[in-house]
Amino acid sequence: MENPYSADIPTGPNRPQHERIHMILRMIHDRSLPNATDFMEELEVTRRTIMRDLDYLRDRMKMPIDYDKKERGYYFSGKVEGVPLLEMRASDLLWFFVGQHFLRQAGDDELANLIRESFQRISGLFGSKVSVSWSQLEGLLSAKTSGIGEAELRTFRAVSDALARSRVIRFGYRKNDSSEIEQRQACPRHCAMVNGQWYLFAHDLGRDAIRTFVLSRMDGIEVTGETFVPGDAKEVPELLRKGFGVKFASGEPTKVRIRVSPEISHLIRERKWHPSQSLTTGKDGFLMLEMKVNAFRELTNWICSWGPLMEVLEPKSLRKEVAETFRRAAEVYAG
Repeated sequence: MENPYSADIPTGPNRPQHERIHMILRMIHDRSLPNATDFMEELEVTRRTIMRDLDYLRDRMKMPIDYDKKERGYYFSGKVEGVPLLEMRASDLLWFFVGQHFLRQAGDDELANLIRESFQRISGLFGSKVSVSWSQLEGLLSAKTSGIGEAELRTFRAVSDALARSRVIRFGYRKNDSSEIEQRQACPRHCAMVNGQWYLFAHDLGRDAIRTFVLSRMDGIEVTGETFVPGDAKEVPELLRKGFGVKFASGEPTKVRIRVSPEISHLIRERKWHPSQSLTTGKDGFLMLEMKVNAFRELTNWICSWGPLMEVLEPKSLRKEVAETFRRAAEVYAG
């Protein structure tokens, strides 16, 4: 009999509950009376977590799982057909709507409609368990963006396809408006929208390093038939955490301390500017913003955008860079 739970499920600590549940179902199906110790060793979690998951399977998902006291193991006491649906909350479906809504705002009606169809199919599976309707949500959220151009949209779709299938891409790239188009070949690793603009982070085969590409500057993209082995999915997000914005370097992060004027301290507190940031208010009312980054170019621009309301205390290299930027600006206005 074919195992309905044969999909590859990653192992290791801190995995989501639905992955643990499918692994438990697979083990009960494949093995002869596995016990709690077997589950603990395979999933690398505590006995308490295993017992909670088993209770969830029996009580919430109505799975016919019983325990044989004599053989000291779990088994299916009734017929089980396929993989049961996991419980889905209205809030889960809400995120389907959010994704569709922002894609439509960005100008991609085709992808937005596909998500809407998925929303309707999945919500229909749950019947009375889900009371949220599409029409209810449409009046709750909106977004105003400049949209994505047709050429950028084609690039986005090609990049998404290459990411999903681990395919090498070829494309022309212009670093800025004045530069010549260069032909690149790369293995896409991560795609992210940062401050309203889409970026691709890919292993550039010609430079043998991770490079950042602005989607709107990519031209004539081709998804090849050549595949590659995907790297660590967390690598690029971790690199981004070390930088500021989309810029990052290979070195370890440097501690940055910025003194913020009380005049704008409430604005700084309102947002998360960097994953490592910490904020403390001194007796003088000034806010101390601290973070750890390893690339200063975008950080320098951000600090300068606040003018004299921010002062870099350390490191000295960043303080000097900001001062030089202000000096050049002063020269422009001096004439």
